Amino acid sequence: MASWLRRLLLVCAWISTANGAWKRRSKPHILFLMVDEMDGRLLDAESPQVKLPLKHLTALAKRGAQFANTYSSSPLCVPARASMLTGRSVSQIRVWDNFLGIARVNGSRTNVDQRCVDAFSLEDCRTFAAKQNTTGTFIDVLRDHGYNITMWGKVHAGAGLDQLGNYDVDAFKGVSQVGQAARAWTRATGVVRKSQNPTKWLHRPTDLRAPAPGHHDYDTAEMCSQLLQAGLFRSTTPQFLYCSFTIPHPPYQTNSTYFFAVPPLGDLAVPKYVSEKEMHPADVYAAKAKGTWGLDEVRPALIENFRRIYFAMCVETDKLLGQILSALRKSGSDKDAYVVMLSDHGDHALENRQWQKSSMLEGSVRVPFILAGPGVRPRRIHQVASLHDIYPTILDIAGIPPREKHLIGESLLPAAQGHGRKKFHVVAEYHDSYSRTGMYMVRQGDLKYIYHAPLLSGEQWPPQLFNLSVDPWERANIAKDHPKMVQHLQGILRSEIDINAADAAKKAYDKDMFLKYVYSKKSGPAGCFAAMELAHPGFDAYDAHTVEQWLGQRCCQVKPGRRQRGAKYHTLECPNGESPSAASEAGDTV
Repeated sequence: MASWLRRLLLVCAWISTANGAWKRRSKPHILFLMVDEMDGRLLDAESPQVKLPLKHLTALAKRGAQFANTYSSSPLCVPARASMLTGRSVSQIRVWDNFLGIARVNGSRTNVDQRCVDAFSLEDCRTFAAKQNTTGTFIDVLRDHGYNITMWGKVHAGAGLDQLGNYDVDAFKGVSQVGQAARAWTRATGVVRKSQNPTKWLHRPTDLRAPAPGHHDYDTAEMCSQLLQAGLFRSTTPQFLYCSFTIPHPPYQTNSTYFFAVPPLGDLAVPKYVSEKEMHPADVYAAKAKGTWGLDEVRPALIENFRRIYFAMCVETDKLLGQILSALRKSGSDKDAYVVMLSDHGDHALENRQWQKSSMLEGSVRVPFILAGPGVRPRRIHQVASLHDIYPTILDIAGIPPREKHLIGESLLPAAQGHGRKKFHVVAEYHDSYSRTGMYMVRQGDLKYIYHAPLLSGEQWPPQLFNLSVDPWERANIAKDHPKMVQHLQGILRSEIDINAADAAKKAYDKDMFLKYVYSKKSGPAGCFAAMELAHPGFDAYDAHTVEQWLGQRCCQVKPGRRQRGAKYHTLECPNGESPSAASEAGDTV
C-alpha cells in the first residue's frame, strides 16, 4: 500500500470517530489473524504435545471459543488457504498444489489473477479458471456488502487478493523452480531422492537478531497495530482487518530470546518412532521424499535442538500476535469486534520421521482455531472443526448470506455461542509432492481414518485408523481390527468427496503440467534426466526408465561432450543409441 494511501486510511479512521461519535453497526468489525504452519496441539491443554509459554494466544483462548480439534482442509499452504477462502474442497476448486492458486478473480472465468498470467499465460489462466469451481472468496462477499477490507501479510491463494493487500506471497510459482515442479508433478511414479542425510539440514541458526522469516512479519504486526490504535475499529463502516504471518513456517531459525523461552522438552525431546519396518508405506514414501529417512541415526541432541527452534518460532509468533491483540484492547474495541485466529496447517517437527507438513498425521493436519467476540461463550470445544467451516463462519458473523450455495463446511458461530453444531465429522485431502497418490482423511469423535487411493500400478496401500483418545501419537494402526468402522468412515468420506474422480483428475493434471511446463518448455527428452535429478538427487537409470513408462516419452541423459553449446535442453533429441545412464553429466542444469 502506498504511504499516502496508508496515511489517508488512518486519517479517515480518526475522522469517523471525531467528537466521540459512535453508531451501533449492523455488521461487526472482524480481526482475522492467521499464521503459517503452527501445530494446533500446542494450544490444547488436553493434548500431550509440548506446552509453550504462548501467553497471548492462551489469553485469547480463555476469552473465546477454542475449537481444540480443528483440521486443515489440506495440509499444504495454497490448497488450504484457497479452500478456506472459497468454502469448497480442494478437489472441487482444483487448487491442488503450490504452483497454481485460484485463477479466478471474484469468481470470474475471464478476469484472472495477473500473477497467474505472469507465471503462465492469459490463455492458460483462463483455461485454469474455467475448471476451477469458485464463485469468489468470503473477502469478495464482504466487500459486496459494504465491508472495508484491509490486508497485511501472507494470503498465498491467488484470486487477485494481492491487489487488496501488502506483502503477499505469490500463489503462482509457474516453473521458475524446475526441480520443485518436477518433484510435485512426477510423484505418482514413486521416484524419491537417493540421498538421505538429515544431518546436513538439521543444523539451523539460533543467533539471528530478528529471526522471524521474511515476507515482512514484523512490518505486518506493526501496521495492523497502528491501524487499530488509530481507531480503525471505531469507524461506522464495518471493517475486516486481515493480519497474516509467515512464521512459524520455515526457514527454521531463531535467537536466544525465544530459544531459551522454550521449557525443557523432557521425554518429548526426541519423538518415539515406530520401527522402520512397521511404518506405513505412505509414511515411508513421505520421509524418503523429504530426505528425512535415517533420523534414527542422527544424534538425539541435534534432533532436540531442531525441535526447540521450531517451538521457539511459535513463541515468537505469539509475541507478534500479542502486539496486535494489545493494540485492539487499548483501542477499546475488543468487546465489540470479533477475533478469528487460525493456521493453515501444522508441522511435524520431526515426529513420524518428517519435517514440515504434507501428511494427515496430527502434527501436520491439526491447526489452532480460536473465535472471540460478542455472544461467544469462553470454553474449549471438543467437537471437530475444519478450515472448510471458515467461509460460512465469517459470513455468519457479518450477517451476510454466502454466495456459494454448496458449502462443504458450516458456520461455527452457533457452536461458539453454546448451541452446538450439526456436523460431527470433518474431511481433508492432500495431492502433492510427498504423497505418491491421493490421500484423504476423516475425523469423527476420537477416530481418525486415512484412505490412500490406488497407485498407478493398481496396488493399494492399506487404510489407517487411529483412536486419538488412547493413541494421540498415532503409533497403532487399528484398521484391521475394526473393518466395520473403516467401512463406516469410508462411507462418510465418499459422501463428502468423490475420491476416485479427485485422484484421477489430480494424476491427469500432474502429467499434463509436467509435459507442458517442464518437459516441453524446460527439458525435452535430452534434458529430462537433468530436470529429474534436480527434483530427486541421485536420480538414476532405473528411475529414468520408470519416468519413461509413465510419460510415454524418452527421458535420457546427455553424455559428456554431447551437450551443444548455447542450446536449450528442450530443443534437443536424445542421441541415437543412448539410454539413461546411472549418473548425470556433472554441471548439467536445466
